[in-house]
Amino acid sequence: MSEVELIWGSGLQAFKFGLGQFRALQENVNRRRLAIGAPLAGPMDLVAQLKAKNVWPDDLRDILRLGLIGGGMSPRDASIEMGQYFDNTPPVPHMLPALTVLMAGLVGPPEQAADEAKKK
Repeated sequence: MSEVELIWGSGLQAFKFGLGQFRALQENVNRRRLAIGAPLAGPMDLVAQLKAKNVWPDDLRDILRLGLIGGGMSPRDASIEMGQYFDNTPPVPHMLPALTVLMAGLVGPPEQAADEAKKK
């Protein structure tokens, strides 16, 4: 579970998805699904949805918000950042950053994952 830095929102941001962020994401994502009888979704389901550009906007928002908090931003500041740079914008431009953040939590940041693949 590694940190990644991306230019997003107000500038260069640190994002990190650790166990706490994965737990919070699962609770939020699946609470919404249970409420409407939709199938539950795990992290790899969200990866597939992000790649297909078919992710629920609230799931997308949660990935970025929780990643900011994991990267060291206070929950209050992360909420402000999301309000300013996510809430009133189309979701598609946020899908690649969210995919990068989620994948960094699952396999490490892009450069670390590439290095490990070369070793194999």
